[in-house]
Amino acid sequence: MDRRIPKKGDIYRHFKGRKYKILDIAVCTETGEDMVIFETAEGARKVFASFLETFLSPLDTGKYPHADQKYRFELCRDARDRDLLGLKRHGNTTSLILEFLDLNDNEERIQFLQKHQSEIDARFLTAASESLEFVENAETVEERYAALIRFLKTKSRYESRRMR
Repeated sequence: MDRRIPKKGDIYRHFKGRKYKILDIAVCTETGEDMVIFETAEGARKVFASFLETFLSPLDTGKYPHADQKYRFELCRDARDRDLLGLKRHGNTTSLILEFLDLNDNEERIQFLQKHQSEIDARFLTAASESLEFVENAETVEERYAALIRFLKTKSRYESRRMR
């Protein structure tokens, strides 16, 4: 195998687009083969195991002719880059929060959330909810995002009726 062995903390992208964080390399008790233990890097946390050979295997282009990757999983960034990229993302979240706080009405807020959905993280949702005095009770980022959108739509409908 001529590909680099995944390391703890590395982030890999599956050919279907999702990102996964490497937790460790393990040994299968039945076959003795190396296995990659990894979890979803976004959304609800799920842990997976794949044989190392399968994880690093080339993509079947006959079966997936429109895929953008050469391999099933490709390295996005490694553990050394994690801290630097985390700081960059943290800064991006801060600028998103500031933009959100400057918006004047709920319709603008809804449009903003929809436009930036892929960039929104837990930190952003906490700040946005607190700024609107919205009490969250959902667990995942996706559920929290959906609840905030519902809250803003309800508030927008209520306020538009009050103006009449």
